[in-house]
Amino acid sequence: MRHFAFLLLFLVNNFILSAQRQPDLSGIEIQIDQDYLADFLRQNDNEFENPHEGENYTIALRIGIYGEYANSYYLGLPWVREKVDFVLDNFLYNGDFRQKQIYHNFVLSMNGFGPTHISVDTEAYDSEVSDGYRLVDDRPFSTYLGFRSSRRLVGTKRFVHSARLFDMGFNSSFAFGLGGTGIGRGIDKIFGIKRPDGRLWKRDESAPYPTGEVIKNVLPIFLYSVSSEVALWSPIRKIVFQVRPEINLGYYTNLAFGIDLGKVMSVEPVINKLSYTDNNNPSTPVVNDETMGFSLVGGATVRAVLYNYHLNGVYGKSKGNYYSFADTRKIVFESYVGAKLQIMQSVDIIFAINWRSSEIKSDFKNNVLWGTIGLKYLMGPAGEGCYD
Repeated sequence: MRHFAFLLLFLVNNFILSAQRQPDLSGIEIQIDQDYLADFLRQNDNEFENPHEGENYTIALRIGIYGEYANSYYLGLPWVREKVDFVLDNFLYNGDFRQKQIYHNFVLSMNGFGPTHISVDTEAYDSEVSDGYRLVDDRPFSTYLGFRSSRRLVGTKRFVHSARLFDMGFNSSFAFGLGGTGIGRGIDKIFGIKRPDGRLWKRDESAPYPTGEVIKNVLPIFLYSVSSEVALWSPIRKIVFQVRPEINLGYYTNLAFGIDLGKVMSVEPVINKLSYTDNNNPSTPVVNDETMGFSLVGGATVRAVLYNYHLNGVYGKSKGNYYSFADTRKIVFESYVGAKLQIMQSVDIIFAINWRSSEIKSDFKNNVLWGTIGLKYLMGPAGEGCYD
């Protein structure tokens, strides 16, 4: 009888593990950020419009895969991420976290940031200079090109002094790449509609205005990120209110706390943040249990920033258009609203509008607005992640 009990326990345990195991390849994705995707929200009345509000603040591209292949030892970055995850998992599982699903993602990501004007050979530049615009007061040029390995755990957790089980997501990622590659100019040529040639992306020491990126030479940079979502309130099924703490260490070092609210698909116990494609934002391949799925969510974040490579460059080693620690704002606010449509349990179409407050201490730019559009092809089983 004892041997039968052990055999039964062994079979049940293996069944649970196999149910949690993700497919070798569960999805592929492509996601793009660009300012012109939010142009329809910009004011057209010159009386109220910020005359220096630019269109070249954000450029990003992400191409990736989901599944066991995304966590391959041979990709390198998953091995590095796991060394830190091991320490965090001890706290997570010892704290009564019960895992239901696991997702892995490996992506090639590129992003670039530029000022309002990427060329001085335009009438718009001459006009704004006559109105007091100075390129040195604007956001500098900066790019990142590299890879990111991420893991997302979804389950439940019982917090101290509470009898309730809360739905929870836990995300960790490690990104490694190169700064100062100039890839931003190439991305802007591909996705920047009706934009002038970005000649200012190339460094010119003889120019009377700052040109080129914050770092003169190619520099290896990294980022390790940890975030979680805890669903505190769900008044009716598919409506979720959650909190979202976040820590980022590396080329973008900050602490953040956010909230999200919205309608999710029935297989989503927590909200998948439909926001911009930066390396500190997780992404998931959730397959709905219905033929058509729809999600509409929004959120806000307050971020305490210690260091931002895209603005600061490298302290003491960079010259030109960059900002010191004293020149940047320590508290940054962000918000987004996004929609996701899943068709035939295999295609995700995502669109989001993102807003961020000014990151530099300058009266020139108050805030920025840009759009995100994404497409995923999902290969996982239907109903994956269903918790009810």
